[in-house]
Amino acid sequence: MNRWSAGLLGFVVIVAAQAQMQQLSPEFVEVQDTDTLAVKIEGVPYRIQLPAVDAPESVHNPKLLRDVQRTGLDAETLLPLGLAADQWLRDRLQDFKPFRLHADLSYRDKYGRVPGDLLAADGRRLSTLVVEEGYAIPVGDQQGQRQQELQDALARAQRERRGLWGSHPDAFAAWADAAVSAGRR
Repeated sequence: MNRWSAGLLGFVVIVAAQAQMQQLSPEFVEVQDTDTLAVKIEGVPYRIQLPAVDAPESVHNPKLLRDVQRTGLDAETLLPLGLAADQWLRDRLQDFKPFRLHADLSYRDKYGRVPGDLLAADGRRLSTLVVEEGYAIPVGDQQGQRQQELQDALARAQRERRGLWGSHPDAFAAWADAAVSAGRR
């Protein structure tokens, strides 16, 4: 395949992926954890994974056990990070009413979640806000403006010691470093 064909194929894939994204109005939104929401759309429940962010776990599960191994910290040190992040998000969720969800309901990740983002009336993305306020970190390979947006949000949170960067700086830094080393970023 030549460069032109590869470029055209890439463009078509991106356009097709974006064509499936929809603006939806869930009638119900609940925090499962800081990067996963439970929503109902037309009576159908969905688990929504905020795109390109990761947050500490707030319950005992396999990911928490991996985080314990990767950081060298115990669960009693890591769980308060996730619990604080979850509570912060529950407190802020009302700021996003009326709920607008940007997602492709036909796609699921390996855990059955739908990648999607909650949008505030002013267009702010919930995924960016959780990073900017210091309760999550950017992960994955984002491109262009989105990558810059998340990296800028992370830099502000660290510089201004927002959220977990201020309340639990050592534990959150250890967790974030382990997430980066594990390739989640």
